[in-house]
Amino acid sequence: MSNLEELDAALDAAYAAGLNARGLGRVADYIPELANGDAEAFGIALLPIGAAQPLTRGDADTVFTLQSVSKVFALAAVIDFCGTALFDQHVGVEPSGDAFHSIVLLENERGVARNPLINAGAILVSAHLPGGTVAQKIGALRDWLQGVCPQQRFEVDERVAESELRTGFRNLAIANFLKHWGHLDDPRSAAETYFRQCALRVTATGLSRLGVVLANGGCHPGGERVIQPDSNRTLLALMSTCGLYDEVGRFAVDVGLPAKSGVSGGILAIVPGRMAIATWGPALGAKGNSVAGLAALRVLAERLKLSLFEAAPA
Repeated sequence: MSNLEELDAALDAAYAAGLNARGLGRVADYIPELANGDAEAFGIALLPIGAAQPLTRGDADTVFTLQSVSKVFALAAVIDFCGTALFDQHVGVEPSGDAFHSIVLLENERGVARNPLINAGAILVSAHLPGGTVAQKIGALRDWLQGVCPQQRFEVDERVAESELRTGFRNLAIANFLKHWGHLDDPRSAAETYFRQCALRVTATGLSRLGVVLANGGCHPGGERVIQPDSNRTLLALMSTCGLYDEVGRFAVDVGLPAKSGVSGGILAIVPGRMAIATWGPALGAKGNSVAGLAALRVLAERLKLSLFEAAPA
């Protein structure tokens, strides 16, 4: 069997597993606009480094909002713009062990966010995007994203952004905790930037194109560097230890890849040096991760021996 035939067969099996898992979850409803999502939808895109186009199945070209998957790329952009100074005093790199929107650790740890992939850390990162206004910060992020993936427009879904701003009281509380402890200046602006960042629109196909840069050490497949090597390594490490919140250990055992999920149903998984895999299925499990995406990634990891913890043949 050729490599392409092997990938196609594994993708067929993964897509079937994802379809079968959809009924085990439900769409997010704490953001009202996301409650309108189709729990039956599922798509997957797999893009090997050097391939001209992703291999896709199902709803891979259906538009959804990045939600927390955006945290990886906002962090990459902030490091690109500002360096890594925020890690010195404002945010750590350790797993939280708590839900993504937990506020408990901020009280116990004097407002230092445990890592940049939980909401507290991501709101802080959003505040460090360049620009004096929310519009300027989101514009800078969109320009950076389009430099990585010119094929995708990354427009803000205004209905989702407004829905998050209208109901995101917990995230506003987190921003105020960060202000209280002196980690940011304008909590309202930081939270609104974060809400609009999460509402950027993408497809699984587009997400795989973003991810392949991470898989390729921070370079476009053609060779142009987008992310510095140290920063790319940091991003992948954080995805491995913090990307699926309090389900990250189970994911490490079952799949064994750096990954980041979002409550709109997206998951981006990276196979360093080989490929990026993006899935989208709005039906979520108890920890806020797509049940279809998790099922598909488990099958791909098993069929293609993708886990970073897979022993190499002797």
